[in-house]
Amino acid sequence: MPGIVFAKTKDKLDNSVKSLVMNFLEKLQEDDTAPGLHIERLKNVADARVRTGRVNDMWRAVLFRLETGTTPTYVYYGTWSHDKAIDIASRSTLQMNPVFGIPEIIEKTKPESQPTVEQPAAPVVEAPAEQEPPASDPASPPAWVNGLVEHGYTLEFLIDSAGLDAQIAGKALEASTAPAFHRVTDKAPDWQGLLILDLSSGKSLEESKEDLGLVDQRETPEDSKTGTSEDEKIIAGFDKEAAKLQFAFIGDAPDALREVIEGGSADAWRTFLHPEQRRYADGSWNGPFRLTGGAGTGKTVVILHRAKTLAQRDPSARIVLTTFTRTLAGSLSQSLLKLDSELILAKSAGEQGIYTSGIDALVLQVFNAATPAERKEALKEVLGDAHASVTLRPSGDTQKAWKEALENADHGLDLELANPTFLDQEYVSVVLSNSITTRDAYVKVARVGRGTALTRPKRLGVWKIIEAYRQAQRVDESISFPELSAVAARVLKQRGANGVPSLADHILIDEAQDLHAAHWLFLRELASPGKDDLFIAEDSHQRIYGQKVPLSRFGIAIVGRSRRLSLNYRTTAQNLAYAVRLLKGADIEDLEGESQDSKGYHSARSGPNPAEAATKSLAEELDEVEKHIRQWQAQEVPGNMIGIIARTKYQLQKLQTGLAERMVEVRDVDYPGDDGSAPLYMTMHRAKGMEFFKVILFGVNEATVPLSLTTQGLAESERMDGLLRERSLLYVAATRARDELVVSWNGTPSTLLPRAYPKIA
Repeated sequence: MPGIVFAKTKDKLDNSVKSLVMNFLEKLQEDDTAPGLHIERLKNVADARVRTGRVNDMWRAVLFRLETGTTPTYVYYGTWSHDKAIDIASRSTLQMNPVFGIPEIIEKTKPESQPTVEQPAAPVVEAPAEQEPPASDPASPPAWVNGLVEHGYTLEFLIDSAGLDAQIAGKALEASTAPAFHRVTDKAPDWQGLLILDLSSGKSLEESKEDLGLVDQRETPEDSKTGTSEDEKIIAGFDKEAAKLQFAFIGDAPDALREVIEGGSADAWRTFLHPEQRRYADGSWNGPFRLTGGAGTGKTVVILHRAKTLAQRDPSARIVLTTFTRTLAGSLSQSLLKLDSELILAKSAGEQGIYTSGIDALVLQVFNAATPAERKEALKEVLGDAHASVTLRPSGDTQKAWKEALENADHGLDLELANPTFLDQEYVSVVLSNSITTRDAYVKVARVGRGTALTRPKRLGVWKIIEAYRQAQRVDESISFPELSAVAARVLKQRGANGVPSLADHILIDEAQDLHAAHWLFLRELASPGKDDLFIAEDSHQRIYGQKVPLSRFGIAIVGRSRRLSLNYRTTAQNLAYAVRLLKGADIEDLEGESQDSKGYHSARSGPNPAEAATKSLAEELDEVEKHIRQWQAQEVPGNMIGIIARTKYQLQKLQTGLAERMVEVRDVDYPGDDGSAPLYMTMHRAKGMEFFKVILFGVNEATVPLSLTTQGLAESERMDGLLRERSLLYVAATRARDELVVSWNGTPSTLLPRAYPKIA
């Protein structure tokens, strides 16, 4: 039975063709000599191994046949219309890279003499011509600079030292626009395209080689085996890290074959991982590990593959996969099943398998499972006195509770401190995280990470408000979610002291920047310290909920165990440049207080520049939204891949009503309907973790972004932090767009929008 190696296709297959290709390859696996397959040689070709196969009368597959023992192995390169397949087959070679010894498929320039098929050819069906992107505005100064030229790379260096194909390297150096540059990297073998992107972004060759797992075979030559054929060397080369970016060995497993064909390009993450991503997914560390990176760099992909790796490494392991919101947790659970439907998904923490949950739901599970005695002791340790009842109900309206506490306490504080936002952050970051239960302890405690200094009299005033807050909670027999996290952490700590095993062997945390101090207290107690205990994925640029808290305060030491991803797979270079400018001037710090800039972030994709729609009225802005939606629908963009994002629910109500008047159907993202034909609308907070082909940011005006409630009446440090959250929120919304981004407003635009951002030609 022939083996099959699947090469990640550069051209997306229509759904109607996928089933035909699947049928063709299944038959090829069974018997490559079957007459109906028409596996044929070509004349006048660059590589004698190349073959074409009949998918149907209109479509042909391009293959490379490798002689490996008694049965051959076929490398499936792709399926195209008849003439295009013949043309591509004639120009393509499967070879070993002379520098790094990696199998690669290179399409050479078109030969003068056209090949002919030894068998009668199928009817000719032309593929649609590729459309050139619109030319940049000639009046605008050229802002795009070829990074390879800027960093002084020569053609000789790119060929001899970087191992690039001469034709690809030459075209990359010659590119004068971003679309032209990305056409080169898109067409190149995956590792070559990524190496070019890395070098152009400022990475050194040595850094990129390490990330891609490239080893110069001229420096460490392998022992040559007598009689080893070139085909056998290519087969062995498929196991190299960089080769796995483009090739997946399917063997005789039809389920694996169906997975890579039906998954589509958007789901390539299931099969083809960047070597750097694979390293973090499969690695092992003697303690907590942190992975940082901007939006779209694949942190969640690594988390999912790591969950699978840990489960396969130890089937009895108890793995917890958690994140800030239950919506994101649900998405992670669905993605796990897409990745591997055979994975064991646990129903609760402490069970064998992978348990996926929002962090607060996880906390509540532990609290509800605690005995009355455990709760009473934990409540006393955290809050100073056990509640009259140990059967408490979580309260989500903490702002209201703090306002009432302010009214009931004689505190004497200025308004910038007598503020529910400041008080809640102080309570969670300082009081709960340090288990403060008395006034004297609060006066003495170090307030690490808090920007606003407090004198002793001010601390005494704050404590009076905290006492009033806690008293009201006792009367109501309620507890806030941060308090619940601290109490659940104490329950787990008590159990550990009594020799009770922890509930998890491994904890994977996505969107870690959105967690607060009490969450980290809880997570540290959920798994015992040890090998591969915590894996933390964080992007400080997207911090829209959590607080800046040093992890070392909670016994989570990541010194020497922290890495950063910089290549964006989702957002085009143009959209990424726009989104990054939204953060310009902001002082962004990670969980350890280290500065995090966006330098070095780069994209693997190119597209149109973001469009800005400035209108005078709401009606005009709605007209703009309608125009873009109808244009995209005419282009047959799936409705559920069009996202309309606004800052507030009130804006979305106006949007829905206005578009209904214009006979444009849109749906709430939480109620999308069955057929997925309608564009989806959501708030910026709700958009977290989602992606769309086309995105409209609606109502980005000065009255709404930044939202005044997030910064009003706060001390300077907290006000700046609130403003940073608004910038991050806008950044999150802008990076939801894969291909096209439109930013609209009526009246005066938001002060957070970039001014005269550079177009990428």
